[in-house]
Amino acid sequence: MKGYIEDKEFGKIHVELRRGMTSVRFSIQPSGSLLMRAPLGVLVSDLKNMVDANREQLRQLPRPQAVTFAYGQVIECYKCRVVIEPQNRLPGYILNHWDGDTLHLQLHENADLNDDGIKRTLSSVIGRAMEVQAHAVLLPFARRVADELGLKPAGFEVGRGMRKLGHCTGKRIIQLSRNLMFLPEELIRYIICHELAHLTHMNHSPQFHALCNKYCNGKEKELERQLRAFRFPILK
Repeated sequence: MKGYIEDKEFGKIHVELRRGMTSVRFSIQPSGSLLMRAPLGVLVSDLKNMVDANREQLRQLPRPQAVTFAYGQVIECYKCRVVIEPQNRLPGYILNHWDGDTLHLQLHENADLNDDGIKRTLSSVIGRAMEVQAHAVLLPFARRVADELGLKPAGFEVGRGMRKLGHCTGKRIIQLSRNLMFLPEELIRYIICHELAHLTHMNHSPQFHALCNKYCNGKEKELERQLRAFRFPILK
């Protein structure tokens, strides 16, 4: 069941009431609006009280990044880059070609790069390109890091998550998001080390963080802060 409530600070809060839920969860939607998931049967007055009770925490939720595209823009990626250029041949089309390690994306010169639809399309095209590149350069880098640490995961895979950039499965397979391609190498290595530490500790216990910190040469907390502050150049 879906609906919304109005709040003086957060505006329209979208609400999803779900059978089987036992607690209330809040998240920020890509549009920037607040989403509230709660157990089926909760009263509107109770929903508003829950917002009031969690107001300070809700203010701290990360807001969606402002993604902008422009002609002449260069997006630096791991071992490659993306350049956005104008073209005057085919309105409504995105032309693309690789020149060495540079992907040229060409949109019609009259295209509005601030249009949400164009932003989504560009983000999708760039994401797919980075998925291919991730297999070519990201996974070999991850294997080298594992070898340096003397670790033997069962394998490496490429995923697509923006919020979940890495995962260690119960079968000891390390999954790395294609979106790591947008990060500087030091942060890529941090995420790889984080997932490799899960080969020993499948939790986030003090022992896990001590091991991860060791793999990161004592910089785990600093790298985590840098990662939280990083803004991805494409839409989620």
